[in-house]
Formats: sequence, structure tokens, C-alpha cells
Amino acid sequence: MSTSYSMWPIVLIPYNMPLYKGMKDEFLMMSLLIPGPRAPGKDIDVYLRPLIEELKELWNGVETYDTYTKETFKMHAALMWTINDFPALSNLFGSIENWCQLCDLFESETFKVNVTT
Repeated sequence: MSTSYSMWPIVLIPYNMPLYKGMKDEFLMMSLLIPGPRAPGKDIDVYLRPLIEELKELWNGVETYDTYTKETFKMHAALMWTINDFPALSNLFGSIENWCQLCDLFESETFKVNVTT
């Protein structure tokens, strides 16, 4: 059965605990689910804007209650990286129509050393 529907999950993973624990289902946080007949393309910023605003707020710190210690603390968060294929990466860039253009973009910013034997 063939379907022409697209679903883009945006999942957050906590890195303030051991990796074997943080990657378990109960700690993964689905922050966004982008449905549609196809990938969001250039319009992805409309979906990501609320997440970006929240990450900006978390970067500066948010008062949070720790149920274990029964105390509040200032929690900070940062986007460390994204994991995606090349077509998804081109969508994250927003203005690139063809993901093959990414190679040219990265090549110009890459330090290269020719090694001869």
C-alpha cells in the first residue's frame, strides 16, 4: 500500500543524564509533529518558531521545581545538534531548493589539507 503523506517528528533528548537512560522512551520528548501531504519545505519556520522561542527562553534560564530535592533551581537548555538526512537538512536551511547545493555551501566553509605521501 502506497501513501503520499508526510510526518515530521521533532524529538528532544535530555543530555543531563547517562546516555543509556536519556535515550529510553520515557525520557524522549516529542515537542512538535508536523503533518501534511508533503514536507514543509520553505514554510518550516512557521512550525519551528514556537520551539525556537522556547529554546531562547530556556537559554536564559527558567525557574524550575525539582520534586526530588523539593527546591527550585534555574534550568538552562540549548540545542546541541540536529539529526536528519540531506533533504531534511535542506528544509532546515529554508531557502535551498535542491539538497545537493549543500555540498557547495559546506565546502566553502571547510578547512582542507592535501596529504601527500
